[in-house]
Amino acid sequence: MGWPLALTLSALATGPLLPAHTLDWSQRLKDPERDPLPADPRRAEQIRLGYRIFLDTPRHAPGFAGAALSCGSCHLNAGQKSGALPLVGVARAFPEYNKRAGRVFTLQDRVVG
Repeated sequence: MGWPLALTLSALATGPLLPAHTLDWSQRLKDPERDPLPADPRRAEQIRLGYRIFLDTPRHAPGFAGAALSCGSCHLNAGQKSGALPLVGVARAFPEYNKRAGRVFTLQDRVVG
């Protein structure tokens, strides 16, 4: 699960956050089902799969979902809304040193947990 989802987060990392107070976010929300993706068809499909996992985790990655929750249950508007646990730009924070684990974490490590 981690790799497609990490690719999706990387693909979303370039856009601005949607304002927390916005009501019409649909026109600006990045969506790999509609927006341009890398030319490499394998990579593009991995990004689409990661997006589907993010929005419907119980269906596409049941071993990572508890109580029928999806990543999008907490990270609203596909992690692209300010004030709603946004993930835009998170890919730029990795790799990072995790003091508690005593090692460097990649984005994939963080997604998988």
